[in-house]
Amino acid sequence: MQVTHELMNEHQLILKYIELMERYINFSQANEEDNLLFEKAQDFVDFIKVFADSYHHVKEEDMLFKYLQTPGVLSHCNPLPVMLSDHEQGRMFVQNMTEAMSSENKNNFCTNASNYGQLMQQHIMKEDNILYPMAEEGLSDDNKIALDNEYKQIEEQIDKQHIWKKFQEKHLELESCLNSKVTLTE
Repeated sequence: MQVTHELMNEHQLILKYIELMERYINFSQANEEDNLLFEKAQDFVDFIKVFADSYHHVKEEDMLFKYLQTPGVLSHCNPLPVMLSDHEQGRMFVQNMTEAMSSENKNNFCTNASNYGQLMQQHIMKEDNILYPMAEEGLSDDNKIALDNEYKQIEEQIDKQHIWKKFQEKHLELESCLNSKVTLTE
């Protein structure tokens, strides 16, 4: 049983949103008079707060990391403080993005959104290539079964199917909107 596979799938959607948010930022900086970024900024912040933080990071922080703190599981080193620090720093960038939207400070929004994206790309690379393999190696089969059951409970509470569908559709909508704008400006 592999308990990090679904987390890695969630990372792929997070990375797609980060890439799209960067494209919006680049478009905004190239077309300073266009307000598309601020028109869609709340959609990106909602995705980060709901999917990345309240869904994905909760599964990591409240479930996976708890099991990884069991003595003997992380035998090489303990990367959890770094992972938690990355999550907190990401939340700070999102808070700054929200404040920038309120004050209509496009430059501040772009800076914090870019910083968030860079941080999360590096963070995901560390989790996928270091932390998750350590988890798969170190967790007992019993712990993996218990962890998988906890994942299923939170996925049911949050309605996994709905949240995935909602944010996949929103991504397509955001991508289509940007592509339309790019075509009009060419």
